[in-house]
Amino acid sequence: MSVGKLLIVKLFPIKFIMRFFKRLPYVVRIIVIATIVSLIVIICGALLMRFSAPNPPVRATTSSTPASVVSNISVSSSPANEPTSVSSTVSPADLPNNPPAEIKQANPVFVQQQPIATHLAYGHFPYAQADQNRLMIVSSYATGKYKRFEFMNPEAGKALMQMIYAAREEGVWIIPVSGFRTIEQQQKLFQNQIKRLGSEKEAAKVSAPAGYSEHHTGFAVDLADGKFPKQDITLEFERTDAYRWLTRRAKEFGFEMSFKRNYSQGVSFEPWHWRYVGTPDAVAIFASARNQQ
Repeated sequence: MSVGKLLIVKLFPIKFIMRFFKRLPYVVRIIVIATIVSLIVIICGALLMRFSAPNPPVRATTSSTPASVVSNISVSSSPANEPTSVSSTVSPADLPNNPPAEIKQANPVFVQQQPIATHLAYGHFPYAQADQNRLMIVSSYATGKYKRFEFMNPEAGKALMQMIYAAREEGVWIIPVSGFRTIEQQQKLFQNQIKRLGSEKEAAKVSAPAGYSEHHTGFAVDLADGKFPKQDITLEFERTDAYRWLTRRAKEFGFEMSFKRNYSQGVSFEPWHWRYVGTPDAVAIFASARNQQ
């Protein structure tokens, strides 16, 4: 077969289709063309998505934290403040700022620190510092440049929120003033008390040495009466509605006062300082201190 005849045979279907297409009404031809173009666009789009799709992400695997460690891990990394005096108001100027952005980190690694000692220091028991990458904001305190956020262990923080709302229903305004503290922050506070009172022994009556504060655990919090801001962290708190409400109902939410009047270890009375003992983990942390009361 010659090349000319071969081309005629191959092109015949095309010529036949073109003649048939020209005989169709104009509107039908437009619909057919639009349909063909749409199919081409859909097929090209599907092919483009198929070959340009990114590889599925690979999830990194890490070993799980032992249960013995998790049970003692608590929240947060907020600076807080020890009272400048057992009978004077804390100044917001003495409190460092701590925005929550500094706390939240991607893929945190949880490391449980150990107590710096195993013996008492002027009546204070040693406590491990809580993991700073796990936190729960329980309040903001002060305003302006002195504003800071307070953090606690999630279990203690949720119980505190429940307690605060229960008090509010009875017209009592409980304010969290100071939650978690690092050992470094406590060291600065304790040194300030030494300068003010003249010795470690006297300072320890109103402030725990670094590594010995219940605030390291994330389960302790200093509370105030929102209706009497001038009495924050002072003995005057004992005369407030918030204190009277706490002495009646704090136990229902797992909280107890840490340093009652005539505390056997020689630490001064602190009506504002409360610790959470509503779970077995919390009870275990404060077991030694509670056995001395």
